[in-house]
Amino acid sequence: MAPDASIVTSAALEGVGMAEIFEQISGLLNPRSVAVIGASANTEGWGGAALPVLRQLGFSGDVYPVNPKYDELYGIPCYPSVEAIPGEVDVALMFVPQRALPQILEECGRKGVQGAVILASGFSETGEEGKALEEQLREVANQNRIAICGPNCLGLANLESGFMGLTSATFPADLSPGRTALISQSGQLLMILLARAHDQGVHMRYLVSTGNELNVEAADYALWVLQDPQIASVCLVLEGLRSPSRFLDLAARAQEAEKPLIVMKLGRSQRAARTALAHTGKLAGAFRTYEAVFRQENIVSVDDPLEMADVAGLFEKCNAPSGKQISVVTFSGGWCGVTADQADVLGLVLADFSEKTVARLNPLLDFTPPANPLDLSGNVMTHPERWGAALEVVLEDENTDIIVVFIHQVREAWRDRLTGPLLELAKTTSKPVIAVYDGGKVVESGYTKLVEDGSVPVFRSSQPMLRALKRFIDYHERRERGREAPVEADVGTTLRRYLTGHGKNILEHAAKVALAAFGIPMVEEALVTSEASALKAAERIGYPVVMKGLADDFEHKTEAGLVRLGLSAPEEVCEAFAFLSAQLSSQTLNGAPAHFLVQKMVKGGVEVILGIQNDHVFGPMVVLGVGGIMTELMNDVALRRAPLSRRDVVEMINETRLGDLLAGFRGSPVADRGALEEAVLRLSQLAVANVDEIDSIDINPLLVLPEGEGCVMVDALIVKKEDTE
Repeated sequence: MAPDASIVTSAALEGVGMAEIFEQISGLLNPRSVAVIGASANTEGWGGAALPVLRQLGFSGDVYPVNPKYDELYGIPCYPSVEAIPGEVDVALMFVPQRALPQILEECGRKGVQGAVILASGFSETGEEGKALEEQLREVANQNRIAICGPNCLGLANLESGFMGLTSATFPADLSPGRTALISQSGQLLMILLARAHDQGVHMRYLVSTGNELNVEAADYALWVLQDPQIASVCLVLEGLRSPSRFLDLAARAQEAEKPLIVMKLGRSQRAARTALAHTGKLAGAFRTYEAVFRQENIVSVDDPLEMADVAGLFEKCNAPSGKQISVVTFSGGWCGVTADQADVLGLVLADFSEKTVARLNPLLDFTPPANPLDLSGNVMTHPERWGAALEVVLEDENTDIIVVFIHQVREAWRDRLTGPLLELAKTTSKPVIAVYDGGKVVESGYTKLVEDGSVPVFRSSQPMLRALKRFIDYHERRERGREAPVEADVGTTLRRYLTGHGKNILEHAAKVALAAFGIPMVEEALVTSEASALKAAERIGYPVVMKGLADDFEHKTEAGLVRLGLSAPEEVCEAFAFLSAQLSSQTLNGAPAHFLVQKMVKGGVEVILGIQNDHVFGPMVVLGVGGIMTELMNDVALRRAPLSRRDVVEMINETRLGDLLAGFRGSPVADRGALEEAVLRLSQLAVANVDEIDSIDINPLLVLPEGEGCVMVDALIVKKEDTE
């Protein structure tokens, strides 16, 4: 059953005619009629291969070849133009040079074509001239309400209906539809994933190579296929996002539908990001930011094409587990050890067998213990009845939520003794059953038999299986918990009035005063300009104190030698003031002579870095982690997109070493975690309220004091956006 795209709307769609364009996606992915523009008799070319492939896959709709050179192709009337076709046309496959496209697209508009697949390259990925041509096509397409797949793509396919608008040198022999959609901004990765997933028994239902995404983006296709009740998961290969709001809307809809998005994000390194820009004209964005957003939105992030196929197989063939405890059955003691070690590294939980299970297993074992992972030993070959019985006992254990069954190198005559009971078991239980069939080419026929049966996901080794299983379990745990609503905090007016009169960078004292006005506590301090005022401030604050020099372009004062700690007497204050004055004698602060800061010396507490970075893709991102002068070296931070929920903050703390430090590491006092959580939530709301004013905020350190004493900003920096007055 194909989705009804007419029921799909998106408030996030932007641009002229975009909501209408979105409704035309049915013409692309579920057409009733196809025009092949540039069709030919040469089956070696794409235009010549399209018609035979549509017939081969059993497409039942009308097919119209278009080429003025022919009267007939493959026994079908051929038309000189799309406007000459007597019937309606839902989609046009365009096998024509790029310069001919604007005119042909105009003709498609007059014909009422819903969608068009533009395979040609040479557009925004090539430079300014290509960008201009792409913009011309976009204008024509939007004016005529034509949804475009491409340009610079391999096309798309609906394997359930037999519609094949995808060009490739090779396809798997069996293109029967499965329950997975694969949408990729990279055409070649799409085909590689199709082949590798097929090798593992994962069949695709929809395939889309999005190319340059003229007016339909990867998120739009994904939102459309989510409506298909047969879809189990949607796989996305992303180089970048043109419209982040549309992607976030997709993520919300996927959570509502309880169907996972499995995403492989390209462009993690600077070199790969440059490649992505050259490839499709998209900015890749910081990978760490993408990962944070994926985690918040319960999107399954994978690292490579093989892992994507592995994870998709679990979602296609397994029910949601009732818990996260795994039981492993094998007949190799070595693999028991390997699997237990690998599971521990990944944080996976192996079940403890109940006393009842242990009692039932004992008669089935010769010398191995009834423990998980369970080693049935090689004797299971001479007592084949024990294999099925042991699998049944382990599966019925109350602590078993997921069962993993290993089949190793065995004689071909024995393979059915092992695969038969496994497949029968899988058909009688709602618990996920996973097979690992290892041993290389010598046991290939047994692996192939399990794959072709299609009842269980099949892996070739334990490591990729456990890695995919970790993704699977984490997704279902988050789905069960649901997304907690962001905390609403009254942060009053914007920061604008605190930003005037400063340069782009608002240094420590002014930054802390601004943030303190919105509820984030600051350490007691005074801004001074003379030795006398410094002494007076130190007396009022109380010794010991800290003195700092403040000047433009000295955001990192410790590295510049502009911090003097532990000043315990007036003469030390005078000495520090003289030193800092000499250091900054030629420096200014906002056009005036350099200033100095006298600050209470706060001892103890946990140093935290808390900040905001206004990401160009996803907007304000909150940064939280271990702070102090070692922040960059430690690189122990968590990231989330604002606004945050309280659960987001708890997870961020626990992801880093802050969780242990706040709990009282090695006898230190337990720190005021609640005060830190409140500070993070306030900064989150402040970031959202000032998204147009602030480029970044850096509080480092925020000192979290012993429980009940709160937290205070010790140093801070605010960087304004360029156009903020």
